Order: sequence, then structure tokens, then C-alpha cells
Amino acid sequence: MSLFLNGRTYSCLACPKSSPSCSEHQHPLQRLISYDELISKYARKVNSDQYDTIGIYTCPYCALDRLTVDSLYEHTRDLHPAAVANGGQQLPAVHCPVCVCFRLENSPAFIQHQTGGLSEHMLSRHCFASTYQYRDELKLRSEFCCEDEFELIRFTATFLPPAIITSDVLSGYADDNHDGLQSYGKISAKQLPPECSICLEQIEPSACKNLQLCVHQFHRLCIDRWLEEKKCCPVCRSECS
Repeated sequence: MSLFLNGRTYSCLACPKSSPSCSEHQHPLQRLISYDELISKYARKVNSDQYDTIGIYTCPYCALDRLTVDSLYEHTRDLHPAAVANGGQQLPAVHCPVCVCFRLENSPAFIQHQTGGLSEHMLSRHCFASTYQYRDELKLRSEFCCEDEFELIRFTATFLPPAIITSDVLSGYADDNHDGLQSYGKISAKQLPPECSICLEQIEPSACKNLQLCVHQFHRLCIDRWLEEKKCCPVCRSECS
């Protein structure tokens, strides 16, 4: 359900999508971002360090706005946890502002507190299982989305960055007794460590080495021996000095 206010289009984060109108002034609203606005504000700069922070989201619980995807996650995780102790009030059912903003979900279903609330939904819908998957995807999009800048901008605006993935997702996967994150993406703890494409065995953090010009990871000894013979990445063939 969309609203048109002051020349901008909004969607209520509390009303059903099938509702014809929203009469509650206190309901949080998410502004819908147009293709032209994204390109004009956030299109490719001279280098990636000059990208503006994409702060376009509104918290569906307290209406705090101008949040980035990672600050929205941290805000809802810390200030609006789904597990309420001491008889506190349960979280209301809401829509995900990220999905609403980019029209990523067509279902009218709400995010219920029983399913972990918005922060759990974001870990399930808006993150990768590991940091190297995120970096690989970002690298590919950075190289091949030049003709469609919108796709790259939407990716950086809708997926949680590696810092969030490392601290919350991987710690959740590694805990066999964790009730919330273990099943996300149907990936078990044993599958999470990256695999060395040279020896085809999993890489422990202490033995991991990243190549400078790409995001691929290998065992330190494996890649050192490889580079003695060939000055390129075994996966993407990027040149290595």
C-alpha cells in the first residue's frame, strides 16, 4: 500500500499491503526510491572510496530514518530484540523496509516476532553465508555492472557488509546449540570455511592467504608454491606480482 506525500511515494511498514489507506499518523513509513534518484545520488564516482553512504531506510518499530542497511540491522538487533524478557511488550508485525524500498518481496506477509523480528529476517534475506561470498559477488558486480549501475547500487544497499556477516552470522553458525542462525541458508558450520581451490581442503583462518588483486583465498603454502610457477590467481587468472 503506497502513499503520496509532498511529492514522494511512501509505503506503510505496519499496515497490510492490501490495505487501501493508512490513517495512523504514527505508523512508520518507508520512502520508495526511484531508479533515477538512485542513479543521480549514488552513481559511480571516480573511485569506490567516493561512494556516498546509502542511508535510505526507516526503522519499522520506532520510525528512526536515514539508516543504512547495516545500521538498520544493528539498530533493530540492539534496540528492538524479538526475545522480550520480564513480561515486556512483544514486537509488532512489520514489513522489511529494505524489501519495501527496492520492491524485493511481493508477499503481503508480515515479519512476526516469533520468527525473530526484522534483524533475523535481514540475516536470512540480506546477507551471504560468509565474507568471501560477499566480496566475490561485489567484485563481480563492480566489474560487470558498468552498463547497469542500478544493480551495483542496489547490491551495496541491500546486503549486509562483511563486518556484520563475520561478527553475527558466522558466530551463529558455529554454535551448534544456537536456535536462530544455524539453519539460515541451509548451510551448516562445517560448510562455512572457504575451500582452497588448489588442494581442495578447507582453510583455517590461521593458514589463509588472500591475493591482493582479487578476493580469492587459499592455503598460504599452496598459493606460494603455485605462484612460484604461475603469476596468476588459480581461480580468476588475475595477474599477481
